[in-house]
Amino acid sequence: MSNVPMTRPEEVLAVHETNYFHSSTFVELDDGRILHAANTTLTTSEDGGVTWSEPFERRDTNGDIVGGGSTSLVKLSGKGIGLAAARRGENDAGTGPGVTESYSYMVFWRSEDGGETWEPPVRATSVGRNSYAYQDVMLRTSSGRIVLPLYGGMGQTAGPDVPRTPMTGKLLNGQWTTTSAHFWSGGGMGFSWVVYSDDDGRTWRRSEDGELVITVDYAALASPIGEPTVTEVSPGKLLMFFRTKMGRVFQAWSHDDGMTWTRPQGTSLAATTTPAQIRTIPSTGHLLTVWNQENEEDVKRGFNRTRLSSAISRNGGSVWEFFQNIESMHEETRVEPGPFRANRPAEQYLPPGVPALEREGEYIETVDFHGRWSYPSVLVMKDRVLVAYTYSYYEEHPEKAELVHSRAKPGGFNQRLKVLPLTWFYGGKEPADNPFLPRTHDPAQP
Repeated sequence: MSNVPMTRPEEVLAVHETNYFHSSTFVELDDGRILHAANTTLTTSEDGGVTWSEPFERRDTNGDIVGGGSTSLVKLSGKGIGLAAARRGENDAGTGPGVTESYSYMVFWRSEDGGETWEPPVRATSVGRNSYAYQDVMLRTSSGRIVLPLYGGMGQTAGPDVPRTPMTGKLLNGQWTTTSAHFWSGGGMGFSWVVYSDDDGRTWRRSEDGELVITVDYAALASPIGEPTVTEVSPGKLLMFFRTKMGRVFQAWSHDDGMTWTRPQGTSLAATTTPAQIRTIPSTGHLLTVWNQENEEDVKRGFNRTRLSSAISRNGGSVWEFFQNIESMHEETRVEPGPFRANRPAEQYLPPGVPALEREGEYIETVDFHGRWSYPSVLVMKDRVLVAYTYSYYEEHPEKAELVHSRAKPGGFNQRLKVLPLTWFYGGKEPADNPFLPRTHDPAQP
């Protein structure tokens, strides 16, 4: 292990340090510019992401600000673009007069002129039910359908034992720092679904076959699933990736443009409990994924979110090749996944007064550097790819015996945007098909 920033850094076209955390989403406009949205902040680039305009905002014709959390941009017909974002509402809780509960839902704005003016938003998800989205995940398929993948949950999210939930961390130059990533959060069930629109976002419908959940062993083991992202592999055939706690990226397929989905199954991609992004490269039809590639041993050692990787599939998602590290603490560019089971760090602590847990000592170690990179947003262009992601690192205070988190420093940045040539994702080579790979298998066929 060492502080290895990335694979072949000399090929990077541009690097930007920003304060957008994991809110970024991108769309390529008709005139060749890139529009970037992060919550309610907009910027544009006229040179493929190398330089950016000053930040600005837009208001819809009702005078309300456009945008919010969980932001996704999408190209519509003509010069139109759409933007989805989260809103908070109140719903009658049914527990007495005037008692309400707050819930999250998604709304959608339309612009017919490349983002200059915006219509008031319409609701894309149902009333009174929590609906969440990962950022930068909205898709317009070849049929013109807009697909927005969502996730939610049910059951307990907290209980009387929450204060006793273990903390996970490690010693950095002798000082404890967190490595947590929701390894014990929540007590309920997580699930995913999609909503779609066939009229450029004016009206929305929900996928028809219920929520998607992980069942590794029927009636024996289930796991939360969430923060989905989706791409079109071929006309009407969609592939969705999910965040899980099971040590792998999971996937589901739709063969009817997003109306119904196969049961989620594991991929060969090792992953910690963080989301991935999946894209189809227009010029080749190959798939590109960007995700936190860590296997069970990495996570046990407290190295979750310490390797942000990319990989290419040239046969529709079966075989993954050209593993690269966009940002990493590790030399390896490819790691083998472990069994399908929950992955958690070995170094765990409980509050004072609670007996310590047993731990696997071989995975507990002190380090002299620690950083975290996750939540990628990805725009694939003709000759380049933009990848924005959260980042943070930890350093010692120069005068005090304490650690300083980079995001906590005044003016400190919490997102990095890298502009990379498309060839970088192919190992520095020109894209080409692999002659040894079989044709794409259709999971709908025996």
